[in-house]
Amino acid sequence: MKKLVSLMLITMLFTFALAQKEWMGHGVNITLMENGIIKAASTRSGLNTLISPLFPINTTLKYSFSIRSESTNGVLAEIAYFDENRTFMFAKNVTVVGNGSFGWKNVEIVALPAEGATFSSLVIAINGTGMVYIDNFTVSEAKPTEKPEMESTTPTKTGAPKKTETTTSQEIGKGTIPYENSQKLSIDDDDIKVEVFLNKTYHPGDTIRADFYITNKKGVIYEIDIRLDVYYLGIKVFSYEHPSWREYREGKTVHIFQESKLPVITPPGRYTLKFYITPAGRETKELEGEITVKPNLEWILLVVFSAFSLLGIILLIRRYWRLLVKTYREFSIGQRFVFFAVVGLIIAAVILALGAENYANDVAIVVYYLLLVGVLNEWVEYLEPKWDRESIREVSSVYLLALLMYLSKDTFTVYPAIAIFALGTVVGLLRLQSKNGETPPGAKATVPKGKVSIEEIEIVGETEEGFIIYEIKSKSKKEKSG
Repeated sequence: MKKLVSLMLITMLFTFALAQKEWMGHGVNITLMENGIIKAASTRSGLNTLISPLFPINTTLKYSFSIRSESTNGVLAEIAYFDENRTFMFAKNVTVVGNGSFGWKNVEIVALPAEGATFSSLVIAINGTGMVYIDNFTVSEAKPTEKPEMESTTPTKTGAPKKTETTTSQEIGKGTIPYENSQKLSIDDDDIKVEVFLNKTYHPGDTIRADFYITNKKGVIYEIDIRLDVYYLGIKVFSYEHPSWREYREGKTVHIFQESKLPVITPPGRYTLKFYITPAGRETKELEGEITVKPNLEWILLVVFSAFSLLGIILLIRRYWRLLVKTYREFSIGQRFVFFAVVGLIIAAVILALGAENYANDVAIVVYYLLLVGVLNEWVEYLEPKWDRESIREVSSVYLLALLMYLSKDTFTVYPAIAIFALGTVVGLLRLQSKNGETPPGAKATVPKGKVSIEEIEIVGETEEGFIIYEIKSKSKKEKSG
């Protein structure tokens, strides 16, 4: 059986739900069948959860139940702990129950009392869509001999393989993350030891999960800052930072994890991951690794669809190019910035629809800057102050946009700001050249003074739509008289 990504800590959206006295589900439809069996239908991709009622845990408890699965990507079980206010504290005792479809299994999970914990609950995690059936669910006081060994590294099965198997759980220790193609990044310093587990290969749309095992060796730490930078072809394409606020006691290993979904539009290739671990008041520790993103059918279909859509847009723009150019030239400076902001909003919406929320947020920031500069220009154009000079205002607006981009260099790097600054410089030189009487590139030449232009129009044909085709012939009066 293939190993399944383990679930150590369920994202506790359940804090309010677990206060109920009945079984609850997240992404799961629950049906109580006539024979007392609980039927849980997982309705969406990713990890969905089935949660039992809360039970007081002032002594060692044994959770016993029978379970079978139909067409899931994997099923896990764990114990969640809550304080007296029924607020989630932590989860442990992960058990990999099975993968795909399997027959009835008898599962026992022992829950030990924990400091500060008043209640406990059984959580069944279902990976992907499918059906899970629960029967004979009981919670009883465990005998002292049933206490699990804390250093066990793999789930054990009793008896020979049969239709009904018994699985016991252990607390996850080092090296027990059941990834299918796992890799371990680690650093072991005098003051702290950090191990990071994650897969080596992924596909667009997959969920990346990184499990951190942090062992503090000196004193007590109450905050550790964790940052991840992702590089593709040497360019930083993603960054995430979040502090971990909890008590890291000396000699105690704490397990935390972070999940993030790869956008469907993620290009295939090798990505470099750089983790920065900074305990409060101590030096930053750095870990580096690589993952490979391989294309799948969904990504290929998206690329083909995007290529045809782009081709259609190009043909459409080509057909109405002259009208677009004419309309754009009639825009004021403020209207031009607002126009690019609208285009940016459309791009951000498309990126967001494809699942790349972080990139959509970056585009949205640029849109805000364009709107700010555009609206400021609109106000100046509306008020028409005497000091306004259109050419100076145009260059100043581009420089203002470059300044705003530079102030956001942590998000965009400094290169976009440099490019926009260079664009403003080019625009300024062109305006200066035009002011000195020289014809800027692309501008129409004016008729010299003293030569009045006479235009002759000769009709040369007519289109099927009724438009007249004509040819303009220009002469000057001096040439004509000569």
